[in-house]
Amino acid sequence: MKKRSLALVVSLAMSACTSRQPPASPVELKHFSLDSLEGVRATTGVSFDPQTSSDGRGSLRIDASQPLTVPLFEVSDLSIENAALIYQASLQSQNLDGKAYLEMWLRFPGKGEFFSRGLDRPITGTMSWMSSGEGAGVDR
Repeated sequence: MKKRSLALVVSLAMSACTSRQPPASPVELKHFSLDSLEGVRATTGVSFDPQTSSDGRGSLRIDASQPLTVPLFEVSDLSIENAALIYQASLQSQNLDGKAYLEMWLRFPGKGEFFSRGLDRPITGTMSWMSSGEGAGVDR
C-alpha cells in the first residue's frame, strides 16, 4: 500500500452573523498558527514540517498507510448564537492513494453532535496547495 502524505495548514476562522440584522462582517474568533504542534489534538501520525508551507511558517504532515481520522484542534471556550461557523485550511497532498477532506464536528451539551464534511472538495493524488473550508450554522 502506498504511503500517503498530507500537509495541512489550518486556520480556524469563524464568522458570526445574526438572522435579525444584515449579515455582519466575518469575525475571526480563533486562529491556530502552525509554527509547531502546540494545540494539535492528534498524538500519532502527525508531525510538524517547517519546510512545507503555504504561508512560510510550516505545516502539519500526516503520514498514513490506511484511512484514518486525524483530530486537529478543539475549541471549547466559545459562546455563540445564531452564527455561521467556518473552519478553513490550506491542503496539499503527495501520492495520496484515496481522498482526504476537512470535517468539522460541533458538540452541544444536551443537544448532541453534528458535523460538516467537505466531500465536494477532496484532495487526492498529488495536488498543490488549495484552500478548503467547512461551515455550519448555529441556532440556539
